[in-house]
Amino acid sequence: MASTIKNSDQGGRREGQKYKSLLVWQYLLKNTDENHAVTSTEIKEHLEKYGITADRHSIVRDIQAMQELLANDTDAEIDDRERLRYEVIYDTKSHGYKMISRPYDFEELRLLAECINSAKFLTKRQAEDLKELIGEFCSNAQVAELENEVYCVGRAKTSNKYVMGSMLTIHTAIREKKKIKFKYLKYTLQSKGEQVERRKGADYILSPFRLIVNEGNYYLLAYDGKKEKMLTFRIDRMKEVKAYDEPREGERVFAEIDMNTYTQRVFSMFNGEQKRVMIRFTNDRLDTVVDRLGINNGTTYLADDPSHFIAVADIEVSDQFYSWICGFRKKATILSPVEVVDGMKKFLNDIAGRYENE
Repeated sequence: MASTIKNSDQGGRREGQKYKSLLVWQYLLKNTDENHAVTSTEIKEHLEKYGITADRHSIVRDIQAMQELLANDTDAEIDDRERLRYEVIYDTKSHGYKMISRPYDFEELRLLAECINSAKFLTKRQAEDLKELIGEFCSNAQVAELENEVYCVGRAKTSNKYVMGSMLTIHTAIREKKKIKFKYLKYTLQSKGEQVERRKGADYILSPFRLIVNEGNYYLLAYDGKKEKMLTFRIDRMKEVKAYDEPREGERVFAEIDMNTYTQRVFSMFNGEQKRVMIRFTNDRLDTVVDRLGINNGTTYLADDPSHFIAVADIEVSDQFYSWICGFRKKATILSPVEVVDGMKKFLNDIAGRYENE
């Protein structure tokens, strides 16, 4: 059972040891947590590396003084998330000190590390740097746990090392309501895995409005004045992103967008003509359908018979949408409108005809 550290008699400090309290606290931060403790001897040996001598009583005083400074039971009116919440105890079982409370929960830091691992818009080096930054809030044992715990399947990292700088430029342009210019990249069979510039290297000049994360990738939502429409661009495929000293266009178009439904339509079904579509599914597909079509965004779900339900949603009707329906085989049927049903028939006939011709 653990017991809290007791304060002992106050003693003087020699001039050369004025940083001792900070060094003790830093050592506890990096070498202890709820499951790991350090002894007074280990702390003394650490201090000796800096030419500082200490005994057990002075170490107790240092820890007690820091805890009083960072006490989280103050009467001040501070929001709970703003409290420093550090707490060190003496664990009688391990005969050592350990930090059992920090400003950030380890589970919160674990979640941040998992998000970094799954982010495809980061290079491997950028991901490692960000996880190293998170590690500053953890003990060494917790850092090792973060490194060994998460394995993401199929999360290829981008090779574009300028993503972070591009995002900073875009954020600034959005804040200042200015345009940006950039080159946009693509793969070709001839480029042997290297991306090449679209439009033969000509600049894209667009009005940026919003950054969007979808399936591990960052996208820019921007207005194209020539096409008079909103378009999306992968940030990691943007090159030489620079500010362009012209006022942003497209304010009215952006104001008319419902971001909740827009992102769902664009990223789930790709671009196409929007239709209100009614689809019949078997009941065992409900979770899959809700994941794709969403809920509380205009989509409705109705019981049909004991084995089926009907989903009614605003769909960007395209070949990608028809392909998604095909994945359900006999477990999904488009009911209306008639032009979408006919489009599904044509899509299937085109595929069947391709194989008959072969």
